[in-house]
Amino acid sequence: MQLFMIYIGGKHAGSLIELHDIRFVVANTIEETYEQLSKSWWGIPSSLHLDAWGAVQQVDGYDIILQNSPSQQEEQLYFVNLGGYDAAEFTELHKNICVVAKNEKEASQKAKEKIVHWTSPHKDYVHSVEDVFNVQTILSDPKVNIHLQPSKEKLPFEFTCRYVPIKL
Repeated sequence: MQLFMIYIGGKHAGSLIELHDIRFVVANTIEETYEQLSKSWWGIPSSLHLDAWGAVQQVDGYDIILQNSPSQQEEQLYFVNLGGYDAAEFTELHKNICVVAKNEKEASQKAKEKIVHWTSPHKDYVHSVEDVFNVQTILSDPKVNIHLQPSKEKLPFEFTCRYVPIKL
């Protein structure tokens, strides 16, 4: 089993433009996530699609291990959604980051440290933490528990960005 972080999109009856959200789903393959994604989608069912996805295998020097037993670790896996503006862009920009931290405040601080490069070219750029979640609390399967194990080697987060309609 793998922990997938998935950026989904679609339309909603009350919206003029496409909307997006993040989901964390436990499955063996991305295709196995489709049913759970469909059940959790609040928009027009036929519009649901993937925009980006990846298996979260390692974060901040820890391997992500999925087990049935609860974790007793102080540090947890957090998802942080940062939002910001660039005076040259007519939209809000977002950066989605996973970090290992002891609490939401520490997770927010770590996420901000990872986006220092955002502010380099644009002095008028402003960013803030919009959302912070302990991933364990938003998992698709409440029987699965996230354990963190110190990594022996560093793995990059590998992901795919591609439009894939979800048709069940």
